Amino acid sequence: MAGHASGMRTIRPVSYQETDSRFRTVNDANGMGRALMEHCDPADPAYRQAAGSCIAFAEGTVTPEQVRADFIQALMSAGVFVREG
Repeated sequence: MAGHASGMRTIRPVSYQETDSRFRTVNDANGMGRALMEHCDPADPAYRQAAGSCIAFAEGTVTPEQVRADFIQALMSAGVFVREG
């Protein structure tokens, strides 16, 4: 495995409404990045902040709670319902 010896970094899970009847739960940078690309406007400053945080999180330079907060803010800014648990 190239990259981090500690494996994939994770956050406390975040569930968001993907469709009218389905929620998706993410807990890593890949899942967060995919959700941001699918549901957010790249021109939104909250999206740009969250995308930068996901990259920094994958590189180990931002805390799990910070990237989680930025991710939730970006989804909420895009009008996506988020369930925090």
